Formats: sequence, structure tokens, C-alpha cells
Amino acid sequence: MFGLGRNSWLLVLVQPFAMAISSAIVLTSGFVGKALAPSPQWATLPISLMVVGLSIGAIPAALLMQRFGRKPIFLAAMLLSSLCSLLAAWAIHQSQFVFFLLAIAGIGATLAVVQQFRFAAIEGANHPSLGGRAVSILMLGSVAAAVIGTETATYGRQLLAVDYAGSYALLSFSTLIAFVLLLFFKNNPESAAAGQSASHFPIGAIFKRPTLLIAIAAASVGYSVMAFVMTATPLAMHEIHLHSLASTKWVIQSHIMAMYLPSLITGELIRRFGSLKIIYVGLLAFLLTTVVAFAGAEVVHYWWTLVLLGLGWNFLFIGGTTLLAQNYLPEEKFKIQAINDFSIFILQATASFAAGAILFAQGWTAIIVIALIPTVLLILALTAYLQRARTRSG
Repeated sequence: MFGLGRNSWLLVLVQPFAMAISSAIVLTSGFVGKALAPSPQWATLPISLMVVGLSIGAIPAALLMQRFGRKPIFLAAMLLSSLCSLLAAWAIHQSQFVFFLLAIAGIGATLAVVQQFRFAAIEGANHPSLGGRAVSILMLGSVAAAVIGTETATYGRQLLAVDYAGSYALLSFSTLIAFVLLLFFKNNPESAAAGQSASHFPIGAIFKRPTLLIAIAAASVGYSVMAFVMTATPLAMHEIHLHSLASTKWVIQSHIMAMYLPSLITGELIRRFGSLKIIYVGLLAFLLTTVVAFAGAEVVHYWWTLVLLGLGWNFLFIGGTTLLAQNYLPEEKFKIQAINDFSIFILQATASFAAGAILFAQGWTAIIVIALIPTVLLILALTAYLQRARTRSG
């Protein structure tokens, strides 16, 4: 169906359950962190450590799949995520901030494995030109993850004696469902053979391929800017501007849906216009978030800011992923995927960690101004590249 194979569609079904914990952490970890941490400025440390876990897990995830195949690593990650969710629930109940941080970092490491779903979905497509479509349809599964994660977190908030302990206890079942579904995943023999015969690929070779640099930069800027603004949003809305938790949840849910719903058309837009133009449009969407955010701090301003932020992320991330997959050889793929994901998540970790300190020290306006800098720099770099490309072709 739509040129995608069995594995691709299975991963679309798994995605909501594997990613639900991520949206729950985005919504709740700032509140839990503020309650458990010794200082409010450490409130965003949990979500930062989730991204640190992503960064640390990115390279091992790709290389372990190169060695053992995708299926056993997918299954192991789901079991570990479930155990870490239970550890987080216990840590909240016992007011153990350090153990909560460890649990969130462990979940982050498992999410690095989940990020490999997109490359597995591309491999499941019937033709390389359908890579963008495969990633787009996979991303649609994350729409359900946004609902499952945030609604479970909200429902479980007062389920146990301490707020949000019940949320993480319930979320442990989500990844167990993903585990069961992944039992039906089939390793791609051709992919495994390519990985096992991988040749030496020096990191410096990436700098000789401008399209690889652009692909990595697009996804990295998309993720870091998105994480920087998104991490600060719940605290800015609920703690500083005193909007209700219901309004905050609605904004976060809308943001996550805006990250994934455009996937209905992103793959086809990439097929028609190419990855580079879609990346450019994503950057323009980031610019619009700045305009709206400066207009005010009411719920409607936050809503539009986060929706545009989600749209920009979608175009940058899917455009960058598709461009990346179109510019490496089969024997290089696991190493380049590892470098790509490590670059993305180390920048995302830095951005999310800085968000809390900057928000409480300088305010919401500073968050928006700083987010503007990498967006403008990449627009200038991409514009220069496209102009040189036109000159060479002309």
C-alpha cells in the first residue's frame, strides 16, 4: 500500500506506543523537576537528561543494529523503557530527584533506538524515491503518541499519593505494547548484510559532501530550536504567566500534532519540490514563530507559536532525513546515521538544558531571540548553497 512494505506499516502502528513517553515527559518533567529539584532553575534538567540520553544512545543504537540487526535492539529498548518508567514512578513517590533523572536519561537512551524507526521505514519502502513518504507516514503515528502520552500523564497525575507518580507507572504499559507489536518485525537481510560489510568511513568525509552537511544541519537546527522553545513553554505558561494546566496541555498537544500531522503531505511535497526547498520552508515557519511570540503572551499567542514551531520542525526533520538517506551508500548508512543522530541530540540536549536557566533569568522574550539565531544562520547558508547550485547548473 502506497509503495510501503510490511515493516513500514508495522512501525507506524508501533510508533504511538513507543513515543508516548516522550510527550508525557515534555508535559510533566518540568513540573516534577521543579517539585523535586533544589532550585527552580534545575526544573528543566530532567528533559535535558532525556536528550542527553538520546545523544549518548545514538551511536551505540546504530552500531548495535549494524552488528545484531534492528529487531533485537528494538525489543531490548522497549523493555528498558518500561523499566525506566517504573523507576521514574518510584523516584517521584520517594522524592528522589537523582533517581528520577537517571530514569529519564535511560528513557532517552531508548528513544535513540526509536529514532531508528525512520531509517527502518525507509528501508521498508519499495523504491528509494519513496523514502520521504515512508518517513511522513511513520510520523503520523506520533500524532496518536501525543494524545496517548499527554492524556495518560494527566489521568495518572493523582492516581498515586504523589502527583505524577501514577503517570509514569501507567506509561510503562505503553512500551510493553510496543514490545509485543515489534515481535512481528522482520529483519531486512539485505540491510544486515550491508551493515556487516561496512567499510571504514572517516567523519571528515562528511565535510566533503555539502548535501550531507545540509541534511544534518537541517535536522539539528530543527530539533534544537524546537526543543529550546518547547521545553520553556510549559514553565513559561503555567509558572510565569499563570495560564491553567489545561491550557498548557492543549498548547503542548497542539504543538506535537503540528509536528506530525503535516506528514500527510510532507512526503509528497518532497517528491515534487525536493528536500532542499522543503527545508527552506521549514526555516521560514521558524521565523514566523518569532513574530507571533513577540505579539503577546496570551494562550492564543503560545498556541500559534508552538503550532508554527511544530510545522517548521516537521519540514526540517523529514526534509533532512530524506536528504540524508539519498546521499549515503548502503555500506555507510549505519555510521552516517549514528553521526547524524548524535549531532542532532547533543545540540537538542544543550538547548533544552539552557532553556530553564535562561527562562528564569531573562524571561520568555530571551528564549525567542536566542532561538532566532541558528534559524537565520541556516537560512543564509542554505540560500548561498542554492545560489551556487543555480550558478553551476546555469
